Formats: sequence, C-alpha cells, structure tokens
Amino acid sequence: MFLTETVNRTCSLEEALDFDNSSDVIAGFMNRYNVSEAEAEAIFEETKKWLWLAAKASEEEKFSLSIDKPLAIIDEMWHNFILHTRSYHKYCMEKFRKFIHHEPTSTKAKLAYQEKVSENPTAEIKAWKDRYQKQLAYIYDNLGAETVVKWYEELPSKYNPTYLETLKKRS
Repeated sequence: MFLTETVNRTCSLEEALDFDNSSDVIAGFMNRYNVSEAEAEAIFEETKKWLWLAAKASEEEKFSLSIDKPLAIIDEMWHNFILHTRSYHKYCMEKFRKFIHHEPTSTKAKLAYQEKVSENPTAEIKAWKDRYQKQLAYIYDNLGAETVVKWYEELPSKYNPTYLETLKKRS
C-alpha cells in the first residue's frame, strides 16, 4: 500500500508576516521614498502578504500571481526587499522553502502579447479578464474582501503613478 501525502511548503500567513529583520527593509524603503515609518511598515505588511499568496498560488493552484498596475507600491517594496539579498533569501527559504523570483515581463513576451492583441483583440481581452478574475478570486478566497479593496482600490488611489513619483527621493 502506498500513501501519498501532500507536503505544504508554504507557511501560514501569520508566520509569513513574522519577520525579524524588517527594520532594515523599512529603513531602506524610507531612504528611497519620502514616507513615514508607519506607512513603510504597512506597505511591507502588504508585500509579505503578497509574497505568501504568490508562494501559495504556485504551490496549490499551479498559477502565478501578477503584479499589475494597482499593486505598484507593493512592487516597489518588493524591489526594496530584494535589495537586502541575504534577508530576502533567508525569508523566502524559511517561510516558503523556495525563492520567490521577481521576473518582470520580458520585451519578447510584451511583443508577443501585442501581436496576439492585434490578431484577435476580443480573445485577448477575454483571456486577460479571465486571468484578472482568477487572481482577484484567489486573493478574496485567501485574504478576504478587505485585502482586495486595499490592494485594488485604496493603495492605487493613494499611491497613483504621479504621487509615487513625487515620493521618490532624488540622490
């Protein structure tokens, strides 16, 4: 008799939010953006939630979450976290037992997508809506309506591209 056991590699959300070296990440973000410590901490919490959800989605659902435009401030914090390579690596390995790579869309993929849109815009719009709805549903199912509202209404409203640009500190 053979038993198949599913081993979850991803920790609980509570464990993902618990991170000892957050002060360096917060300070690094504040060195790059003119935000308060409380703001930076709140953005970092949302980023850890996103990383946890991304790990969970790839493990359980076998799909990748996308950092789309509404999530720009989370993406900026993620960039900052990655700059702290040792801390980021340790966090990923301890919490998810794998490294969560940040892979922006390649130029080749963007061009291929533009070609598909040109060839059949209706099909591509439907495919995009399906992906978007799947992501929103996954966020809702795992983190609740409050997170969907925060990520797709509150954060993009507050940290719109124009405001985000004004927050960047110039060297």
